[in-house]
Amino acid sequence: MSTAPQVHDLSDGRGGATRLRLTHYGAAAWSITDGGTRLLVDPFFSRIRYADKGFGTSTPPAAPGDTRPVFGPNDTLSPDAATLALMERHVERADYIFTSHSHFNHCMDMPCIAKKTGATVVGTESTTNIARAHGVPEGQLVTVKGGEDFEFGAFSVKVIPSLHSALSSKHYFDSGTVPRDIRAPMRLVDYVEGNTLAYFFRLGEHRVIVFCSMNYIEREIAGLKPTAALVPAAKARLEIHDYTGRLLRGLGLPPVVIATHWDVQSWPYGAAQDAAYAQAETFLAEVRKAAPGTRVVIPRHFDTVEI
Repeated sequence: MSTAPQVHDLSDGRGGATRLRLTHYGAAAWSITDGGTRLLVDPFFSRIRYADKGFGTSTPPAAPGDTRPVFGPNDTLSPDAATLALMERHVERADYIFTSHSHFNHCMDMPCIAKKTGATVVGTESTTNIARAHGVPEGQLVTVKGGEDFEFGAFSVKVIPSLHSALSSKHYFDSGTVPRDIRAPMRLVDYVEGNTLAYFFRLGEHRVIVFCSMNYIEREIAGLKPTAALVPAAKARLEIHDYTGRLLRGLGLPPVVIATHWDVQSWPYGAAQDAAYAQAETFLAEVRKAAPGTRVVIPRHFDTVEI
């Protein structure tokens, strides 16, 4: 397996069109930029090992040779030195951070990045409560519920009500909200879902929809017609009836689909993800069956997709 980051050019070579660069950090984490504005979605670099029922799942197996500590539900979380170094290397600047929900693997690294970059944080009440608890200034916080359609000048974003993946054989449901009076450091178990969102970004001529969990609300995506869709592709999608086909048809068969959230997120960067990648390739086959004209790519860690 090649570990060198790749650039996947899906731009069609259109002259004069503004290119977007979408860089994948693993899990559901992305950087999206048009060369000016830089958006981060669910930035997560810590990739901690977790045990028991940290957020509704059983303990994942360890990566070969991984001797890092294992975090249980009552252990406190904060980025370690190696994670801070990764953030310094890969996130020199950011204008906005969009968070889909407030589980640790989507939210625990967000406050550090927001304070480092001064980025505006957009997310649910749970997300902004986590940011406050870690000292992100109030002026950087925008709380949304889903349904908003905000203009930011260089881009606009429609906030899409969505659903979390169906975990633990469909028995998983987390109705909790991170309270306003939560204090840092937070325990793993404190990072409850707090509702789930998707985001529909308009940047120039591009229309990009980003999902960060293996589920969606079909009626909320009708008529959007994105030019590109970031779609979670892990095995949990198989809990949802005709997950890929219904989603792509609801979106009007987008010309570009980029797989996300397909890897073993508790394994460190550099660990072989071959089995997870092979599973994600079954998603690729589903896309090709449902939308033969759609270009689809499964980026590995730190790969960039240009559209």
